[in-house]
Amino acid sequence: MTRSVAEARPRERIEVGGVVVALTHRPSSEPPGLVARLDDGTGEIDLVWLGRREVPGITPGRRLVAEGMVCTGALRPTIFNPAYRLLREDTP
Repeated sequence: MTRSVAEARPRERIEVGGVVVALTHRPSSEPPGLVARLDDGTGEIDLVWLGRREVPGITPGRRLVAEGMVCTGALRPTIFNPAYRLLREDTP
């Protein structure tokens, strides 16, 4: 069952849905990593894929549902290497 980002608590497994509002790529001098900031209207959560420079379908404006263990991030709650599913563009 999808829950809101506002309900996300550290060390809790959660499924959240929202829109990717920003993508950040680590510099090429660092180990690969991609960060997608997901906004669901109640807050934002970072989705971090370690070892990846890109993830197919993950683009700004894309709607998706992500699932994983919530960790305390520097700026926002964070899920590392989340399972995800892309939503159709017309899905609210």
